[in-house]
Amino acid sequence: MKNITIETIYKKVVDLQRDVAQIKKSLLEEPELREDFILRMRDIDLEKSIIVEDFGRRYG
Repeated sequence: MKNITIETIYKKVVDLQRDVAQIKKSLLEEPELREDFILRMRDIDLEKSIIVEDFGRRYG
């Protein structure tokens, strides 16, 4: 069994946010994509990120 720490989860969430931003950028740059899909991707910006500056000190 692999130990999963909060730091590992945090890194994965940050990586996912970065991936979503890259996917969104590429999809918005492709005019042939379906319009409804692009509109759904724009809604992602409405979700706020929560940055924990002292994450390591708090949870490490």
